[in-house]
Amino acid sequence: MKMMKSIFINMKYQNKKAFISLELLLVIVIASVILISSYKVVTNIYLSSKNSQIISINRLDLLSSKIILQKRPILIDSLYIKNRNLYINNSLFLQNVKNFKIKNFKNFKIVSFIYNNTQNIQWVIRL
Repeated sequence: MKMMKSIFINMKYQNKKAFISLELLLVIVIASVILISSYKVVTNIYLSSKNSQIISINRLDLLSSKIILQKRPILIDSLYIKNRNLYINNSLFLQNVKNFKIKNFKNFKIVSFIYNNTQNIQWVIRL
């Protein structure tokens, strides 16, 4: 009888050990899934933020360049393109520019170009 009781207690102990091991394995799997998911979310947020930053900087460059030409339209005649960069009187004005054109009209000028190979820009500058 004592032997039977001892075996039964030993089996209970073995079952508890197996259950604890199973719980530990389950916790490790769940923690791994959470960590991997968190990493992916943080990576996506970082990349999205980086892209937004680049877009904002490009917009700011374009807007400030347009404002400069609107405030001083005489500078339009000094614009020229060299090696995909736009210059005013030998000073770098805007980078990554293609197909730069200026159309002259009586009361205004139209400055058009392709910016960063993606954006077709067209500014109307009053004289």
